[in-house]
Amino acid sequence: MIDMFKALADQNRLKIVELLSDKPLCVCEIEQGLDLPQNLVSHHLSVLKESKIVENCKCGKNNYYSLNKKTLLGLAKKINKIGGKDEN
Repeated sequence: MIDMFKALADQNRLKIVELLSDKPLCVCEIEQGLDLPQNLVSHHLSVLKESKIVENCKCGKNNYYSLNKKTLLGLAKKINKIGGKDEN
């Protein structure tokens, strides 16, 4: 869970998650959405992939990235569980 929070703590990675919330995107589309060079986008995607927040699918020449909904739902459940505890 710590790795996921660290990955999401970066502004550019959080923006990638926001971009992917609508649909899977290829790296070139993410580059345009962030206005960053390909090498930086690839670095951020690598961090998100290592923390299992995103997953990719190679389709022809392009890699398409999408949110790993299973991981994100699991994280949301853990956060809700923490937030739901009584503070008395």
